Amino acid sequence: MNQENSLPQGVTIDDHGMMRWVYEMNMWKNPTLLITIGKVLLIASLAPSILMFFLTTFEDGLMAGISVFFQIEVIIIGIILGLLIIAYPLVSVINGGKYCVVFEMNAHGINHIQIQKQFKKNQVLAMITTVAGALSGSPQTAGAGLMAASRQHLYSPFSSTKKLVLKPKRHVIYINEILKHNQIYANDAQYDFVANYIKEHVPKKAIE
Repeated sequence: MNQENSLPQGVTIDDHGMMRWVYEMNMWKNPTLLITIGKVLLIASLAPSILMFFLTTFEDGLMAGISVFFQIEVIIIGIILGLLIIAYPLVSVINGGKYCVVFEMNAHGINHIQIQKQFKKNQVLAMITTVAGALSGSPQTAGAGLMAASRQHLYSPFSSTKKLVLKPKRHVIYINEILKHNQIYANDAQYDFVANYIKEHVPKKAIE
């Protein structure tokens, strides 16, 4: 069977076996981006809180350490949430409510590519993440923002996948490595094809 004829609508393949498709996410209806940003910032915010917990526990005891930990977390989370409440709607409006990306996939891996025009617009959110890290005293949060601001594409080799998570209702496939996480999007007509292709090429132990 001709592989090109078996592809779902919107997916193309070139002479070198590279498949491509474009996905346009409704940023108002699909919360995937917001959930991901929230998780990254929450994890990053733990670093200064944990540091102060140990320092305070060493000086003043366990209960004092726990109290300081939660006080710092409340402050950091408040700052981050406040900035996200401003940033996410702003970026959504700037992008016309759409997050548009191109995917390139072959048997070796997949590339998540932001188109140049939208990449520049999304730097607004990345820079606000950097500001959140600076205000909260979290270099990890600031670093995550700076990395996002400079990254236009993210490539995931299938052989390095440690965990594959499928979320068909949100049209997303998570490809997680040790220190890198990629999000692959596909519409209803494309999702099963893309998910099954990835499952065939990642290590078996990575599949949930």
